[in-house]
Amino acid sequence: MKNILYLHGYGSNKDSYTGNLLKELFPEHHWVLETFDLVHVQDCVDFVRKIVKDEQIDIVISSSLGSVYNLFIKKDRETNRMVDKIFINPCCIPSEAIPQITPVPQELVTNFRALEYNIYNIHQDNSPDKVFGIFAKHDELLQYHDFFAGRYGNWGEGGSVSATNCIWVEGGHSHLERDVLRDAVGQALAYFDHAPAKKSVMAPSESKEILYVDMDGTLVDWDSGVSKLSALERLQYDGYEDEIPNVFSRMDPMPGAVTAFEQLSRKYDIYILSTSPWRNESAPSDKLRWVQHYFGKGPGMPAYKRLILSHHKELQKKGILIDDRPGSNGAQSFEGMVIPFGVEPYETWDKVVDFLMKR
Repeated sequence: MKNILYLHGYGSNKDSYTGNLLKELFPEHHWVLETFDLVHVQDCVDFVRKIVKDEQIDIVISSSLGSVYNLFIKKDRETNRMVDKIFINPCCIPSEAIPQITPVPQELVTNFRALEYNIYNIHQDNSPDKVFGIFAKHDELLQYHDFFAGRYGNWGEGGSVSATNCIWVEGGHSHLERDVLRDAVGQALAYFDHAPAKKSVMAPSESKEILYVDMDGTLVDWDSGVSKLSALERLQYDGYEDEIPNVFSRMDPMPGAVTAFEQLSRKYDIYILSTSPWRNESAPSDKLRWVQHYFGKGPGMPAYKRLILSHHKELQKKGILIDDRPGSNGAQSFEGMVIPFGVEPYETWDKVVDFLMKR
């Protein structure tokens, strides 16, 4: 018998449909159902922490907004014990998602951002063997499957095409059907009971081929950062946008880039190889923060200590280079194979991954 805590979503409580249905579906476990004040962040964090300790919780299952508090749970400092975590349609970045669904005070957005910073930049306990994500195919509110899989997915041996701890199910955001919920949570429980602990990234091996990946225009959507510039910045730095302080911290990933990098890290000894503008003093730190934000900060994360900043990419003497500008910054003299990202037949990350995983 396991002690299981259920963390409900926004606008719900201990009498939630999902929590009570789970209690009915899995009566062999001891269930703890409580009402959480999800919009008072520090109070909710303290309450969750207290319950996990007092009730000796083994597994925390969360839905929607409750999932950010589940992600926040860390190892017990005294026992070094970590709960297993199951996420149902999780809200991974509430500071962005919640304001799009309903008006909320700016103070709440700020507090959620602080929570997210802790989870994605400092937290090191959410390893792939301790988390399991369940995502509805027709979720009309949240779409965090790729984000979750890219950061926490257990990809198995040989770079499998899907994470074993991240599944799709039929349904929408709320009230998954009885059979769907039973089968999905049952699969998650079995994962923790029987699956061997695995890291999301295999240790570097001399038998792996080296793969370098460019940032701007390849991993990073450069245009997404430029589109966020103010009119004054556009005028002041016209033609020299890469010299704008902190411009590199405003950029989004290219579609599919985060998941692709994670998947390729299973097969290749992978590094990020980027050029940092010489006259932009914030660029190196902005690029480092970007990598840590999207790939994790701690050991075992796919890009941990794998960022190389250089104006001379030709100094990397072997391997494969993926770059949207194969004629610049030394890429034109790179001795290995160069994949021109964005050019047929490598227009998208899906096509690049398909080529490299079959190679």
